[in-house]
Amino acid sequence: MGKINQIVLILGKISTLKPVNMQIFRNLIIFGIAVMTIQSCIPHKSMITLNGGEEVPKDFKSDELMQYTQLKNFEPYKIRPFDQLMIKVNAFDGSTEDFLNREFKQGEFSRDIAYDPDAMYFNSYFVDQSGYINLPLLGDIEVAGLTMDEIKVRLDEAYLPYLKFATTSVKLSNSRVTVFGEVNRPGVYYLYNEKNSILDAISMAGDFTEFGNRNKVKLIRLTSTGSETIYLTLHRSDFIYTDYYYIKPHDVIYIEPTKAKSRDISARFTSVVLSAVSVGVLVLNFVLRN
Repeated sequence: MGKINQIVLILGKISTLKPVNMQIFRNLIIFGIAVMTIQSCIPHKSMITLNGGEEVPKDFKSDELMQYTQLKNFEPYKIRPFDQLMIKVNAFDGSTEDFLNREFKQGEFSRDIAYDPDAMYFNSYFVDQSGYINLPLLGDIEVAGLTMDEIKVRLDEAYLPYLKFATTSVKLSNSRVTVFGEVNRPGVYYLYNEKNSILDAISMAGDFTEFGNRNKVKLIRLTSTGSETIYLTLHRSDFIYTDYYYIKPHDVIYIEPTKAKSRDISARFTSVVLSAVSVGVLVLNFVLRN
């Protein structure tokens, strides 16, 4: 309504001009109206992330099961070169109570532990290009191609000759995902759960903006030989069946803008043009009257 009122105001000012100048400004106003007219609102269906193309039954009940989806089996992440591992070793060297407290991270043993990204970076073991980490007492241990659980089992067995009742904890300290584009809080987000979906990642980034294109979500995934790029349609629930429903560490997610965003930018430009025309009308009107 603001733009329409602006146009009406300008037309009122133009009506005071001489016929010679009237035609020039009339053409400018017609051009501005034409540019704004070609704009269209964002359809409601394109703003729905799930089930956007599925109709709700007329006899729908709020507690009724609408749909059941069989998810793909989740595959744990396997370590690759240049990953970072946070490894803690606990062993029995005193009372049973102290040993259990350390194992369950209770009492005084957990007071000064910091798990922010900076601390994890400086307290992690780097997997070298050959897929090995270098640990105290053990030396080089190959971990590439193994899951976190498999590495734990290997380390528990390796430390057994050196430590009494040794038990280890292995975590991927650089487990993160990058989300940018048409989301409210783009950035790099660390994952503290091994099982995360692409919806979790987008939610961490503040959900889609009003111009987020749910029909064309780009996911870039690193592999052992390079990277792969896939486009997902989150408008419908079909993407849940794919191997890309669960994200993996180091995934990059880009949300493309809809065409409505370019039209919105054009509308802002048109508004500036109309404002300039309004000022021009006032100036010309003042000159002609004097």
